[in-house]
Amino acid sequence: MNFTNSPYETMMKRPSHIQPPATPKAPKGSRCDGCPYWRGIACMSCYRDLLKTPDGGR
Repeated sequence: MNFTNSPYETMMKRPSHIQPPATPKAPKGSRCDGCPYWRGIACMSCYRDLLKTPDGGR
């Protein structure tokens, strides 16, 4: 259903195809290599180390 006769109305109804920029992977060999929390800069304290339990995962 159109509210106006404007040709732009159908264009504005289409979903946008804008995608957020992809973050590059962490440098190979760094301590952040393979970290799922990598967002382009290193963390102040490593989240992977903080999530480990002191009793070895029991």
